[in-house]
Amino acid sequence: MKTAWLRKEGAEELLVFFNGWGMDHRIAAYLLRESLASGFCQDMLACYDYHTLETEDGFMDGISRYSSITVLAWSFGVWAAQHTELPPIGRAIAINGTLHPVDAGMGIPPEVFQATLSTYCEENRHRFNRRMCGTREALELFSCMSPQRETSDQLSELERLQEHLLNRDIKRSAASWHYNHAVIGGRDGVFPPHQQHHAWKGVPQTFIADMPHFPFFYFRNLQEVLACCSS
Repeated sequence: MKTAWLRKEGAEELLVFFNGWGMDHRIAAYLLRESLASGFCQDMLACYDYHTLETEDGFMDGISRYSSITVLAWSFGVWAAQHTELPPIGRAIAINGTLHPVDAGMGIPPEVFQATLSTYCEENRHRFNRRMCGTREALELFSCMSPQRETSDQLSELERLQEHLLNRDIKRSAASWHYNHAVIGGRDGVFPPHQQHHAWKGVPQTFIADMPHFPFFYFRNLQEVLACCSS
């Protein structure tokens, strides 16, 4: 797993953002810029690239000093966060993802995941991004923060994620903390909304009917996302 400190100013609170598959720090950096302009004052760490679920040297030392930690996770990052060693978590929000990311009833249908894995190439990368974003406006916004990664590197990560999901030791290593809230997009073309509802049964949910898998056309800053927990 790779990490990037986007803000480290000695704040008492830390937000740890777990990005989706194939991404880098750029979505989180965009959200932080928009949020600082609206008074956001937490420090922020971005996590991405799940070739390995092991964190970099100094990760725990760097985040253990904070009095309060919030986890914000999107897509495959929802699952990855639960398999990352973290200090006690104050609150955690899942957006368009589940703890069963490849599952017929609670995640991406296995045949869809396998088709993506088997056919992923430069052309299909663009098709996937269009499906993920749902609308032309969201795709234009995503293009401003799309990951600076090669298609082959994204495919390699997806292959490793499949291996992680089949690893029994990893399956048993889920964290002791739980998500406090799930945000579900009604037009999610990656994690079907019905499966998300089922996966988060018993967990407070915010349903946004017009939101596709890529949610950051609807949430322009971190404060808007965090407000879901208090709504």
